[in-house]
This record gives sequence, structure tokens and C-alpha cells, in this order.
Amino acid sequence: MVEIIEPAGILKRYIRHYCIVEIKNSRDFLPAERVIPGGNICIAFHYGYPSKFKKKNSDEYVEPVFVICGQQTGYYDLSLSGNTGMILVIFKPHGLRAFFNFPVSELLNENISFSDLIKDKAGELEDKLLNSRNNKQRIAYLEKYLSDRLVFNRDFDRIDYAIKLIDRHKGLIKTSRLSEEVCLGIKQFERIFTMYVGLNPKKFSGITRFQNVIQMKNKSKNSNMYQLAFGNGYYDQSHFIHDFKSLTGLTPREFFNGK
Repeated sequence: MVEIIEPAGILKRYIRHYCIVEIKNSRDFLPAERVIPGGNICIAFHYGYPSKFKKKNSDEYVEPVFVICGQQTGYYDLSLSGNTGMILVIFKPHGLRAFFNFPVSELLNENISFSDLIKDKAGELEDKLLNSRNNKQRIAYLEKYLSDRLVFNRDFDRIDYAIKLIDRHKGLIKTSRLSEEVCLGIKQFERIFTMYVGLNPKKFSGITRFQNVIQMKNKSKNSNMYQLAFGNGYYDQSHFIHDFKSLTGLTPREFFNGK
């Protein structure tokens, strides 16, 4: 079972949605699924058994019960427990920074225990989530915790506008244009953007473009993938293949054929 729940009130500006995943299966762990960069950061809480996590060229390990998952620049494999109960807070690309006063770039390619990273009442929140009666109550505890931490910052508005421009242009917009639009020097803009999003503007735009190719291909199964690539700013076939392999571990043909 997968359930998507919208955030309440002001939190909609920072959080895309909550995702609840529940599985009842006799197997200890299900077959691994490939997770690719999506441009978002999330917090995951396991009220069932945690998942197994394996990065490229790394040993497999079991995730912490309560974890912050930073931006990813490559793929990893996730094996859900046969007895999964998990709630994820999926933030907008720049949303996490509104609640926690550290550069989000510190989370790049990391899955870090929430209680180890965030000391302020994190243990108390984890206990409440673990002992909640249901997911409605868990979301209420999460929203109360996040609402109490929310800090307004004028730089958030600048980065919010830059993110919207990147989305509108499907990732095909130069950093120099973005910095002009938000009235910052290019170096200052890159620094602030990376602090809020966890990736520099060029890398984030590249992931946005990559995700747009996938969305367009999924909407039109018979479309030529290389025409999609050229239409999304990949300057040749080798560039397209290299980008896909670095982000998914697969060629475009393998990826879209489900191999």
C-alpha cells in the first residue's frame, strides 16, 4: 500500500507531500529497487522494519529507524522489509533549509540518522512517532515539530523563484540567467543555492532535465528516446548515454525497457 497525503497550511510551501508505504509479506526483505536522483530531500521514519540500503561500490547496510536522505547525484538500491511501515516527508528541493540551520549540501549523497544530526527534541519526536496509534497522529506530530522550527528568510524567496524558473525551463536555463533574475552575483547565487538545495544550480538543472526526459518518455511510450534527448538539451547520443549511466547505472534503452 502506498498513500500520498498533502501537508497542511503553511507547510505546503516547503513540503511536496507525505508518502506512507506499508507492506505485509513473509519475506525478510523484498528484491532491491533502483532509486535514482529526483532533486528532493526527504525524512523517513520506519515504524515497521527498516530497509536495506546499498550505494554503488559500497557495502549493504540497514537504514536507521529515523533518517534524513540528502540530495543524490547517483543511484542506490533499496530493499524494503517484508514487514514495512514507513512514512516519508518529501520536501521541495529547497524546503528542508527552512527548518534546519545548516547547509543542506552537508547531506549530499548521505542518509544520516535524524537523531544523530538534529539534537533538538529529535529523540522525543522519535518516541512519539514510534508509539503513535496511527499515521494520522504521526503526521500531526511531524507537522507540529516542523512548524515550531520554521524560520522565514528572504533568501528562501530568491531560491524559490530560481527553482520555479528551472522547472519552467525543464532544466534548460543557465546559471548566469538565474542569478540575474534573483538579483545576485553569480558566485553569491551559487553559494546560497547550494546551501538551500544541496546541489549547485548546474547540477540541479541537469537532474531536472534528466527527470523531464523520463516523464516525457513515460507519457509517450512510442516516442524516440534520442529525439527526446536532443529536445532536452543533450548535444549528442554519447552525452545522453553517459548522463543516464551515471545517474541510473543503466543505458537509456536498458532503463526504459525495465532491465
